[in-house]
Amino acid sequence: MKTNKGKLVEWFSAERMHEMSKNWLSDLNFIKDEQLFLEELITNYTQKIISNNDLERAQTATTALYRTKRGNEKLINNLIKHEQELEIIVNGIDELEEENKYKKEHREFTSKISEFFHNYKAVKFEIFSLIKDLMKTDKMKNLIK
Repeated sequence: MKTNKGKLVEWFSAERMHEMSKNWLSDLNFIKDEQLFLEELITNYTQKIISNNDLERAQTATTALYRTKRGNEKLINNLIKHEQELEIIVNGIDELEEENKYKKEHREFTSKISEFFHNYKAVKFEIFSLIKDLMKTDKMKNLIK
């Protein structure tokens, strides 16, 4: 570890960076499937969304979901490319500038992934909250009947 202008910089081994990238890709691919489920959930509740006058809330959540879908796809593609470039670190050839560039890129991925996960959780929470509220309203309507 080095300190760079007050920032703590951690240098990961090639194995550690490979493992991190694999885990990120696994999580992002899971999120990709989860996003399809969330889209389906909203679609299945469209009628109730309209009848409950929650259209604006649903549109905001849906827009955010599509934004995370695009971000997820971009991260997956960039991580696949990043993972393929790991050879720069393990090829046994001293390419200090290229190796440092790769490590810097990996550190940037660490913050991008963290920010993406944070934003995605907020979107998912809003969609579940919306659906939960619709289910409660539906349950109340059925109890009144």
